[in-house]
Amino acid sequence: MSSPLEKIRAEFAFMRGNLLTLIASWFFVYFSFSMTFSFESPFFRALGAPPTIIGLMGSIGSLMLGLVRIPGAYIADKYGRRQIIVTMTFVIAFSYLFYIFALDWKFVLVGMILSSLALIYQPALDAILADSIPPEKRGMGYAAVNVIPSIPTIFAPVIAGYLVETYGIVAGMRLVYSVILFCMLIAALIRLFFLRETLEHPQRIKLGEMLGAFKSSIGAIAEAWKEMPKTLKFVTVAFLISAFEEPMFRMFASLYVFDVVGVNEIEWGLVNTASIAMTLVFGFPFGKIVDKIGRKKSILIAYSVYIPSTFFFLSSRSFPHLLIVYLIFAAGGCLIMPGYNALLADLIPREKRGRIMGTIITLNILATVPASILGGALYEFTPASPFILEMILGATVGLIILFKVKEPKKKEV
Repeated sequence: MSSPLEKIRAEFAFMRGNLLTLIASWFFVYFSFSMTFSFESPFFRALGAPPTIIGLMGSIGSLMLGLVRIPGAYIADKYGRRQIIVTMTFVIAFSYLFYIFALDWKFVLVGMILSSLALIYQPALDAILADSIPPEKRGMGYAAVNVIPSIPTIFAPVIAGYLVETYGIVAGMRLVYSVILFCMLIAALIRLFFLRETLEHPQRIKLGEMLGAFKSSIGAIAEAWKEMPKTLKFVTVAFLISAFEEPMFRMFASLYVFDVVGVNEIEWGLVNTASIAMTLVFGFPFGKIVDKIGRKKSILIAYSVYIPSTFFFLSSRSFPHLLIVYLIFAAGGCLIMPGYNALLADLIPREKRGRIMGTIITLNILATVPASILGGALYEFTPASPFILEMILGATVGLIILFKVKEPKKKEV
């Protein structure tokens, strides 16, 4: 009879090699970026950007990211995963110098465009991650990716809140972006020394082929759509609608909590810290639930939680009320992210994974281009407007998943 310790070791035996390397690098990435999420839009506003411009900045960044993901998916399947991941992680690190020394929002926009272009490596990162998790452990594997690197992030929002309250939004955020630069350099070095290629016989990247790769990849989007089974097409449509709603909350919630809810910087940092703690507590158990009850049911449960919680977010007028809402959001996130990621991995063959996953995520990113600027315009009209539209779109996604998506009987490896 095996001991509890042996059972734990057996449960997590799949966490080795590339998966362990990525998780180690994400310790630094997640921690540093968790310091910015709560205060980024207020920082942009302090540099002279009204909500419409903040939305426009998000749209431009998303457009650049969407365009580079097209050849990024092609690179992942032809040239391999490792080389582009390592190189572009260094580029992202140095892009934050524009944030640190920004005189106004235009300097930040330059850094945002540079970091978005460097994220050409994301399809390769998605593919190497999917390659590194056994099919029978995908729920747990993606839960591990969401939970374990988040352990140090529990302190990040409170630290950022303290810096912003102590030094002011501009000086405080310059310090935060300096932390990002340092942490991203460490992540790049970890990937440089320990990440291993998973694509058999990758070719060397040739810059002269990049234009042709871009043209070929545009055609590959249509080809990838044709190759998708019916269920995957509906999952993609649901993803697109979900992607359209996402920036409306992500970019303007931090403005709403200061403008309408009325919390201070430390309280807002504590809300985000509590949300991260909830993810850490329930991430693995909910990942097990995804493997046990299925991907579809998990996603539907998450949306049944998200929609009413957004209504309660709109009515929040105190720190305790806002705290409860964000704890519920976090619980839903523990189901939806492993559920979505595991469902995609179940449906897409390994040899097509880089191209098809790249296509899906590229389309999702492009869907956020009009959404960001629309969210800014709606926020200027009335702060509640972006979140009301988000609830309507969320209900639409839930109906698509409920009536049109079927889980495969045989999962892809």
